[in-house]
Amino acid sequence: MAANASRGKGWRRREFLVLSTWGLASITGCHNLWDNHSLTNKIQSRSQIGDDPNFDLDDSTTIGSKSTVGNTEPIPVSGVGLVSNLPGTGSSAPPGGWRTMLEQSLKKQGVTNVREFLDDPQRRTSLVLVSALIPPGARKGELIDVEITLPEESKTTSLKGGYLHHCELYTYETTGNIRAMLREGKRVGPSGDLKLGDVWAVASGELIAGQFLPRRDEVPEEVEKDAEGRPLYRSARIWGGARVTRSRPYHILLNPADQNPRMAAIVAERLNSTFHNATDASQKVADAKTRELILVHVPYPYRNNHYRFLLVARHVPILPTPPQSLYRRRLEDELLDPATCLTAAVKLEALGMSSVRALRVGLESTSPWVRFAAAEALAYLGQSDGAAELARLAEEHPALRAPALKALAALDDAAAADRLVELMGRTDPELRYGAFLALRLADDQHAAVRGIPIHRSYHLHLVAPGTPGMVHLTSSRRAEIVLFGDDVLFRGPFTLPVGSEYTVKVPASGPATLTRIVKVKDDWMERQVTCPPEVGSVLMALGQLGGGYAEAVELIRRADAAGVLSSAVLVDAIPLELNLRQLAYFARHDPSLRRADAEVSRLGVSRTSVENANLTLPTPETDPTNQPPPPPPRPPLNREPGRLFGPKRHEPPSTPPIIPNNK
Repeated sequence: MAANASRGKGWRRREFLVLSTWGLASITGCHNLWDNHSLTNKIQSRSQIGDDPNFDLDDSTTIGSKSTVGNTEPIPVSGVGLVSNLPGTGSSAPPGGWRTMLEQSLKKQGVTNVREFLDDPQRRTSLVLVSALIPPGARKGELIDVEITLPEESKTTSLKGGYLHHCELYTYETTGNIRAMLREGKRVGPSGDLKLGDVWAVASGELIAGQFLPRRDEVPEEVEKDAEGRPLYRSARIWGGARVTRSRPYHILLNPADQNPRMAAIVAERLNSTFHNATDASQKVADAKTRELILVHVPYPYRNNHYRFLLVARHVPILPTPPQSLYRRRLEDELLDPATCLTAAVKLEALGMSSVRALRVGLESTSPWVRFAAAEALAYLGQSDGAAELARLAEEHPALRAPALKALAALDDAAAADRLVELMGRTDPELRYGAFLALRLADDQHAAVRGIPIHRSYHLHLVAPGTPGMVHLTSSRRAEIVLFGDDVLFRGPFTLPVGSEYTVKVPASGPATLTRIVKVKDDWMERQVTCPPEVGSVLMALGQLGGGYAEAVELIRRADAAGVLSSAVLVDAIPLELNLRQLAYFARHDPSLRRADAEVSRLGVSRTSVENANLTLPTPETDPTNQPPPPPPRPPLNREPGRLFGPKRHEPPSTPPIIPNNK
């Protein structure tokens, strides 16, 4: 019932809430490994019962031909939280439903002096609205970004410097809707009292409030200021500030003609046997929950590329494929042809570890397309044979850079890490930062990318020593500053104000001096620190004075505009990516990748989205003869982390999509 309602547009929030009450969001169990002979016999024996036409299968019948993928839309969650540590810019929590919800939350956490927090006479606290999006395929423990806003009636003037305390983020529904959907399986109009759904995430952390200029050519918005000239920041964010509390699997939804318990069980068995080497032994990849619904968790190697996993999973054959089958032989031949190698590699990957030998043969091809297709598939199968080839292709061909780096991140072993460290030392900004991002997502504790936490606000990364200097900033997903090379310096003499409290002074020679002047009650207090003029040292000294990510970004951008930095500043230097349909077109018509490398800057996107992805492999019949496929529509930006080079999703709502009862 619920699965049918969600087909086509994915699970809407209310349907998901209802299903979650049935326990569909959590699965447990052990692996059941099926060899080819036993599973084939099982299918054949079952098909003889009643001569079911739905089990008339051959080697090329895939899971994708029998199903669609659901639960690919983000789920909005929200809550009411308490921010403290404000420098006299907070306010008492206004009376009403928001305050009642916050009081209940604080009492639940064991806070006894609730009123002292909510009505602080020194205005150090504020009630805030917290919202986020749970991305599709999210794993328990995954970090997501949160947006912080204020109710319209709040008298808080600025959230800068604040800290969000433990805040649970829920889905919400009305009692009338829940009863009607459970009884009839359909939506009704809003009725009944507002009820909390399930807790999907818990948020906390240092707020980031301030202006961020993602590009040099952008004009900053006018910021409202108070009577003393201080900016008023009534919204903020915490990148990676919430931890998901439950896994959210994808849904494999069987087509109407194939909805029966046998087919659901067979699909789950095939996915588990195909991906059993690529996942945690304590959790199955797939679990058949009903006659039409299979829950699917993303295996570890695909954690940063959900699209690749869903694409491969849909091309797993329903019947196990014997080593000498005509289907497998045809794919092995197609792999060696540049015109068909990309689709053949996906299908061979879907056959599992038995395809490793054939894919290794592809690494010896003279065609860069064939070598790429083989190396990429091997990487997701956990084989590092193609690591050096992926690194070489990422450096030489911009059209293959993003997928090659994703594949290296999937390997998560020493061979891939060494190649990524080497790429971080090159001169191309997108290649350098793309390699850094891939290595950080593969192993954030690797010595080559390990960051230094600055004032609980952001991470400073000092990477690629002995290489040309570069400063990299991000406009979303993670609060970080990456300094490449050794010679990233401030060149004096100059004096720059930073925010309303800080000043950075660098002479023509000698150490830099950082000053902070703050008003404490009715007196002004000054603090100073000195440090070498290296950018990394200055940023750490700024953090010692209390400066966070907003101040660090402002200092870098001001210094860059003033021309007093020794190195270039790049923002979001993420490799652009062509989709599979575009790559397949170029593979058929551009053997040397010359045109593809030129067109990626025009056709490529920096973020891909599972929600909008085409999970059907391209064929020559769908190949346009005169021009490559147009770029897909660029999805709106989001704050969702943990995916390599994407996906960007819709912005979290500016205010939580809930209306409390004012009682």
